[in-house]
Amino acid sequence: MTIAVTFGLLAAILFALAAHSQKKALAFLDDLSGTFISVATISIIFWLVAIWNMRWEFWLSEAILFFALAGLLFPAMGQRFQISSVKHVGPTLTSAFNAFLPVFAVIPAILFLDETVTVVQIFGIFILILGLLMAAIGRGVSMKNKAFYLLLIPLGAALARAISQPLTKAGYNLLTEPLFAMLIMATVSTAVIGILVLSTGTPRKIISYSKGHVFFILNGFLIGSGILAVQISLIFGTISLTASLMTTTPIWTLILSIFIFKNEELKWWHGLVAMIVTTGAILVIVGTLFICPATYIFPLESRVTALA
Repeated sequence: MTIAVTFGLLAAILFALAAHSQKKALAFLDDLSGTFISVATISIIFWLVAIWNMRWEFWLSEAILFFALAGLLFPAMGQRFQISSVKHVGPTLTSAFNAFLPVFAVIPAILFLDETVTVVQIFGIFILILGLLMAAIGRGVSMKNKAFYLLLIPLGAALARAISQPLTKAGYNLLTEPLFAMLIMATVSTAVIGILVLSTGTPRKIISYSKGHVFFILNGFLIGSGILAVQISLIFGTISLTASLMTTTPIWTLILSIFIFKNEELKWWHGLVAMIVTTGAILVIVGTLFICPATYIFPLESRVTALA
């Protein structure tokens, strides 16, 4: 269990460091070129790691189709929105809004699958929404100005990751090889972002060296290493433990912002938002994984009947 906790926290810290490396990199290179470099680095990492456990029959599995479809979203679109979010709203709020990932995973299960929603989950979602409103109020924005819609960018990153999860899960039902899955996903993502780069006519920026290249390569290394740390934590621990530890990423991002990087203007509400969304995410996860029959409300059948 100690190993699970260690690597779960390590993953959260690595993802926090990745957010700050993106902030540094964006001072020298545009976000689209940076996304390509970051995703390509992730792909290289998983080729180097997965090849030692790869068997030829993996390539004959139908699971590749699901992993490839997931790769259209993560890490491709996840990183695209993530890096753009760091550019517009900063690493601290970006990490905080990533805590909405469990919400985006829970809501489809409630609406379309034979699952129930618990009081704990609803309370957690309410707290997360409260965190979103706090972030909007803290930035002094409203739906009438552009700044409000910038807050939707980090939500896009969380949504892309959430949608990719059921596709990955479908692939795991056919082939339970996480490293191979990430290899396929990262490779497809590299191709997707590469096409976007070519379509915008900016491939020359990728070839031309700058300090941004170094930081985005570092970013890809941090994210790739973070994903590996998550896998190790899952091997030695439980999903609930690892998921809960991952929700501490906004706190680590905030700590790094205050004491080390100091690369964004922080106010009191940054810390409040980070703590609120972390608490909300943990409640959603706990409500999902430790369901007590006494807390069931709104079973699927009654919701369908009510909608009809």
